[in-house]
Amino acid sequence: MKEIDMADSPQQPIPLNSPVQKDVVISVEHVSKKFCRNLRRSMAYGMVDLSKNLLGLSPKNGQLRKDEFWALDDISFELKRGETLGIVGMNGSGKSTLLRLLTGIFPPDKGEIRVNGQVGALVAVGAGFHPHMTGRENIFLNGTILGMSKREIQEKFDDIVNFSEIGDFLDAPVSTYSSGMRVRLGFSVAIHCKPDILLIDEVLSVGDVGFRNKSLQYMAEYREQANAIIFISHNLEQIRVLCSRLLILDKGEIIYSGETHEGVELYLAKHRRKILEPSTGSQKSTLVSTLGDYENNSIQVEDMGILSPEEKRIDYIHVREPLCFFSTFSISHDIKELYFILALLDEKWKSNIIRIVSNDFNKQSFRDLHPGRYLLKINILDQNLTPGKYFFHLAIRNGESSETYARIKTMEPFEIISEKPVLDGRGMIDVHEEWNLSKIDEPNP
Repeated sequence: MKEIDMADSPQQPIPLNSPVQKDVVISVEHVSKKFCRNLRRSMAYGMVDLSKNLLGLSPKNGQLRKDEFWALDDISFELKRGETLGIVGMNGSGKSTLLRLLTGIFPPDKGEIRVNGQVGALVAVGAGFHPHMTGRENIFLNGTILGMSKREIQEKFDDIVNFSEIGDFLDAPVSTYSSGMRVRLGFSVAIHCKPDILLIDEVLSVGDVGFRNKSLQYMAEYREQANAIIFISHNLEQIRVLCSRLLILDKGEIIYSGETHEGVELYLAKHRRKILEPSTGSQKSTLVSTLGDYENNSIQVEDMGILSPEEKRIDYIHVREPLCFFSTFSISHDIKELYFILALLDEKWKSNIIRIVSNDFNKQSFRDLHPGRYLLKINILDQNLTPGKYFFHLAIRNGESSETYARIKTMEPFEIISEKPVLDGRGMIDVHEEWNLSKIDEPNP
């Protein structure tokens, strides 16, 4: 595969007489980008490469040095007028790096990027804004960065303000804005510079529902005017509705390029339902005890998580699918009565309890337990959690003395997903559980 070194000139307009088709607005050919995991080495490598450029020597960008890795590797695609290209991938797959290459923030280490037209980009919340300047001042600052003249900004100023809906906060410092307000202002400035190509990187996810819908409607109309969009999002429903083509990135490489619906199904199949056998070797959850100095060895919790209807271990379920929590643990001596308390915590705070369930609450107890290994299952048939990531925190107590035998939390979350937009909120206001405790092994002799 031929490699083209374009580190010194990352972006070049396509000449009007170029053999490349005139309706191609972005052409990416065999592009790669590397980074260094070590900050000190990264700075040293940068100085070496800069010195070589000043001396007219070409750095060996095709080779990895110590602690370097390919964030993007041999990426090629085209974007044509009237297309919306969706890009999806797990965190760290290279999506944002690719957009930063397209906007010229980073130069590629290998390959060539050609852009034909004006680019409007929204790649980070508050990008291009000065936090101590007012919204009014930042409109002029950001508009200038995007290539607008002062006269153009003045002519479009009222439209920018009206679309952004920041109202009375126009003359307040941007540092006082919420993330949603900064996104609204940034998006409004970006679209009013009338770009030929619009690059959007997930930032709309922090806006309110009304503004998101208005922005998506604008993007659909913008595309119909023979403009082009690259849209990065974890919201697969938005991807389905808005995008005519889809790229899937995985570890810096394109693993799919084609029709959107087929790509979304492939992405879901690959990343969302990871089937694992419960309680086997290295596939167990990473658990941590929170008992501290009160550690009790009477009960040892081995694993916990969620199960599919086929009783295979999984790491996500869809909205309103039944949730089956499981835990395996061993008991070292006879116990008269056990109570279990399961708390559900959200990922954002990790201490914010969404719901607590206990067999004590519904007057169901587990009595006369003998040494051995046990499987606890809690079926929540009417779970109504909203999309997001959640953690479990399990406590096991003696029903007679209230002594706590174990208090364990998971370190990896499970996820609730939805292919369609849902209202914000946490859910789990009122649920009904089915409890089951079964012995799965006798103690070793």
